[in-house]
Amino acid sequence: MKTKLILLVLLTVSFSCGTNNKPVSDAQKEKIKGEVKEVVNSFIKGIEEANADLVMESFLDSPDFTDITNGMVFSYKELMAMKPNFDAILNQKCTIVNEKYTFLDKLTVLYTAETKWSTNYQDGHSSITDPQAFLIIFKEIDNRWKMIYLVDSNVEKNVPGESPQGLNQVELMKQMVGIWKLESAKDTTIYFDFKPYGTGLEGTLKWMNKGKMVMEAKQLWGYDSKIDKITISMIVKGTDLEIIAFWFTSKSKFIVIPYCDISNPDAAPWKYDGEFKSPDVYVETLIVNNKAVKTDTYNRAK
Repeated sequence: MKTKLILLVLLTVSFSCGTNNKPVSDAQKEKIKGEVKEVVNSFIKGIEEANADLVMESFLDSPDFTDITNGMVFSYKELMAMKPNFDAILNQKCTIVNEKYTFLDKLTVLYTAETKWSTNYQDGHSSITDPQAFLIIFKEIDNRWKMIYLVDSNVEKNVPGESPQGLNQVELMKQMVGIWKLESAKDTTIYFDFKPYGTGLEGTLKWMNKGKMVMEAKQLWGYDSKIDKITISMIVKGTDLEIIAFWFTSKSKFIVIPYCDISNPDAAPWKYDGEFKSPDVYVETLIVNNKAVKTDTYNRAK
């Protein structure tokens, strides 16, 4: 990532020197700074309001546009496809620690900023992003300043123990205690046997086909007070360990995602939206790429 950015800056500087080698005067710098700052303010306002259109209005609609976020590279079209991710955000607040403008020429500005963010999500949880650094290359095109290159490096952490609904994850987890049955396919039934274990659960999963067990798994559920969520360690016999994050967003609804995406749930490749319909029935809807793929119904066996 660093090599690519350095090459881009060098190419930009080389192009600038060859086409516009006159130094930028102090008066010109102040004028350009004010114009670029307007775009930066609009960009941040869009993020704070979870307004995807306002955010992406700052980007250059071109194959030349590139975004790099924590090592992942996105094109303009790929970012456009991620607009539904904003629906999960309630609001955000940005604090700019410091910012700097570097004038490569009259048409090109390198903007850097150190920021802090607080985020409230629609599902009730909150997070703090600190630190976060932006590196943005602005280009004036058709008398408008546009972002042609954006690098975003950040560390997001959930606010531990903060739950607007006052939910007790440990108590709500107890709804899972017992034996549950899922009819997953023709002649195939999965049984989930959950028993209390300390402040968590111990689970055994069995896949039965025509009365014979074809697969088995073990789960250990535990509450992590640092993130106010439940961690599930699961081993399906013959496969690697899988770590899953689970938390209630209301007294009856819950979310399941891969644990590796706990700091950024919206980036999870899949998630389950679950809901207890009654003490003896709960459903889980699998969502992949923001689309519901299937819904499973679990019934209490005893």
